[in-house]
Amino acid sequence: MRRIKVIGVSVVMLFLMTTTVSASTLAKPLDIKQDVSSAIVIDAGTGQILAEKNSDELGPIASQSKLLTAYAVLKAIDSGKIKWSDKVTISKKADLSKQDSHMFSHLAVKAGDRLTVRELYNTMITLSSNDSAFALAEYLTPKKMTTAQALQSWAEELQLTKSKWYNSAGQVNQDAFENKVTSAPDNAVNLASPKHVAMIAREIVRLDPDIRKLATSTHVSYHLTKNYVVNEPTEMTKNWPYLINPNHLIIEGLKTGSTPESGAAFTGIIKDASGHEFITVVNGAASYMDEVQRYQKTLNIVNAVLADKQATTFSKGTVLSQAKHVDLPRMKQSHMPVKIAQTKTIWVNKGSKLTPEIKVFNVKGKSVKKNQKVANVTFNLSGAQYLPNGHNHNHAVELAATQKTTKANFIVRAWRSIVHS
Repeated sequence: MRRIKVIGVSVVMLFLMTTTVSASTLAKPLDIKQDVSSAIVIDAGTGQILAEKNSDELGPIASQSKLLTAYAVLKAIDSGKIKWSDKVTISKKADLSKQDSHMFSHLAVKAGDRLTVRELYNTMITLSSNDSAFALAEYLTPKKMTTAQALQSWAEELQLTKSKWYNSAGQVNQDAFENKVTSAPDNAVNLASPKHVAMIAREIVRLDPDIRKLATSTHVSYHLTKNYVVNEPTEMTKNWPYLINPNHLIIEGLKTGSTPESGAAFTGIIKDASGHEFITVVNGAASYMDEVQRYQKTLNIVNAVLADKQATTFSKGTVLSQAKHVDLPRMKQSHMPVKIAQTKTIWVNKGSKLTPEIKVFNVKGKSVKKNQKVANVTFNLSGAQYLPNGHNHNHAVELAATQKTTKANFIVRAWRSIVHS
């Protein structure tokens, strides 16, 4: 075991030939300096927090609230409870046809009209249509539960601790019309932190990889009748070509928010020139009517991360050149060839030097299957932070067996135990 650990250290050091910085700041998130009320940047794959400002502070999130309903839709689709083709009837509570669409975004539908789950989902994301959000949340609300209670239960599933939810559209309570929570003050609003919104967004990206295409589409359509299709232009992408973008970052979506309470807000999926993907949340970037600064400041913050931090990516299927094996003393194939089980990117401050350690799992079964995870490489990521609902071992690079093997007989195992004692 000692020999394998030494080999592991030498291999990873070949990947990470950098100078040493203070261990306490090795992977600490960058403090965001942009003029925003709150923000966060995470690695979309691992949930590692790369930059933050007031990221745990609860605040109004306006139409970013619709992401929680999107999550509920995707979970219901994933579990088979509903289908994209299911028809949803617009109820009286969801009917906003008499409201000014410039003040309260809505579709050209009224009570009794029927749209598919897919149409409502698409228009909720791209047009931020409030009636779509109301209709979907009502459709997904379990019996004997109010929609506000359903929203709170979905938030609890995602561990959005202390967040508050009143309606699915992100409207101020008094502007939620038939969806108003009568027991709450008129000025009550959905409250969540940038960290909470990033947690929702990360789950959406995981459950719906196609969200990138949807969020950046220039038009979206829905059926009023079987033969009458409404095709509406979307607004999100219109200012992107004019942003200052020296690193050629790609905005892949996701959702804006705009109320006087939240200011100009944006939850984004951003990709850099190396293919690294980030989830960003920015609140209070400017006046809520501003359609430029929410995007510009998002790009500025990601550029600051790239200037401050360096990424090391371990690609799935790669064999570390000097750590090709790990010891499995209980198995016939005791010197097991291994490869990286899953692509993983680790971010640290530029100029940092990582100290790796290999841990071989205690394999107790009668066999080891090909591609079974048998060990991992961990690092001294002091100061690193991850989203609380991230997967286990976000900081670890897992190693998988490249061959199958079975358990060695008792005599062989006993002899190995004596030799290695």
